[in-house]
Amino acid sequence: MSKTPEYPIVFIPELVSIRKQFTPLVFPSGQGDAPIGASEGLFENVLKHYFGEIVFPQQVMFPDGHRLPFTADFLIVEPLSGLHLDVEVDEPISFATGKPTHSIGEDDYRNKCFVDANWLVIRFAEEQISSQPERCTRFIAGAIAQLTGNDTYRQKLLNVEKVTPMRQWSYRQALSLKKKDYRQGYLQKRKN
Repeated sequence: MSKTPEYPIVFIPELVSIRKQFTPLVFPSGQGDAPIGASEGLFENVLKHYFGEIVFPQQVMFPDGHRLPFTADFLIVEPLSGLHLDVEVDEPISFATGKPTHSIGEDDYRNKCFVDANWLVIRFAEEQISSQPERCTRFIAGAIAQLTGNDTYRQKLLNVEKVTPMRQWSYRQALSLKKKDYRQGYLQKRKN
C-alpha cells in the first residue's frame, strides 16, 4: 500500500537533480487567463516581498505536441541558474464547479508535462498558503538553495518556521470536505 502524498509535493526533473542543467526545454509564453484562486493574491504579495521581480503569476507553458497550454499559478525564475519553478496552489473543491479537484493522481499528467519541460514543480495545499504563506515561501527558498546553491532567498527566511505538512486528499475525502464546508472555513479564518 502506497503512502498518501503530503503537501508540499515536489517534482524535480532529472536534468535538474542529476545533471544540474537548469535551462527549461519549454519556456513560458506569457500570462494566461486561468481563474485565480481565493488565496493566490495573498500568496503573490508574500512571494514578491521575498523574491521580488522573479515571481510571475499565471504563466502559460505550452508542452510540445499539445493543442492547449497549461498555466502555472506562479512561475519563479531563479536568476543565476535560470531554474524555472512552477508553484501550484491546490484547493480540494472548485468554487466554480463545486466539484473535487487536485485529488490524488488527478494532476499526474500535468506535473509530468512540466517536469518533462525541465521545470521544478512545487504543489502546496491552499490551506497551507492561506495559513502559512511565509512558511511556504521558506520551503521554496530552501528548494532553490538546495538545487542551485543560491542561498540569498533562504537567508531572508531563516527565522520562519518550517511549513506544516498536510496530506493530499482523495476524491472521496474531497467530497466529505465539501459537505463540511471545509474550504470556506479555512478561508474565513484567514479573513479574521
